[in-house]
Amino acid sequence: MAPLEQEIVARKKAEELLTIAVRALVSKEAFEKLQVTVEKSQEQNGKLFDALNTHNSITNERLGAIQNQLIALDGKTVGLQTEMRQRFTEQDGKITGAQATQTKQTALLQQILARLPENP
Repeated sequence: MAPLEQEIVARKKAEELLTIAVRALVSKEAFEKLQVTVEKSQEQNGKLFDALNTHNSITNERLGAIQNQLIALDGKTVGLQTEMRQRFTEQDGKITGAQATQTKQTALLQQILARLPENP
């Protein structure tokens, strides 16, 4: 019986060692698969990162161009506003001059009318 029990104990130890070995192999295989998956994921992430950087560069260039256009349009708008103010000032001066001329002419006409006899 003792030899049988020793054989059972030996087989149990062998079984435990085989189980540990199988688990180690499975774990190693799972680890290697996980490692491959991680490497592929990193590669894809790198490609995505590169694509995002390229898109960011293009977007920044376009935004810079649009900003320059806005600055140019803003400058043109300020220039046109200044020009319009100058023209309004000129027109105001002309109107004031015309009003002064009209006032003088009215005064002259009143003087002329005052000198004329009342009954012709």
